[in-house]
Amino acid sequence: MNWVFIIFFSIAVIALIVFLIIRNLKDEEVFEKQLNNDYPKSKDEEGDTPTEEALK
Repeated sequence: MNWVFIIFFSIAVIALIVFLIIRNLKDEEVFEKQLNNDYPKSKDEEGDTPTEEALK
């Protein structure tokens, strides 16, 4: 077989795998931020005081 073709094909496959891994990590961060912003925060996280503490 032609060793030049095999080496070129191997480098191309490795480059594609590295590209897909990096892109997946970036997309995962964007998706996580989107999920965090889509759901409303509970009243405890917003800083509201519970009613029991407000009456004291």
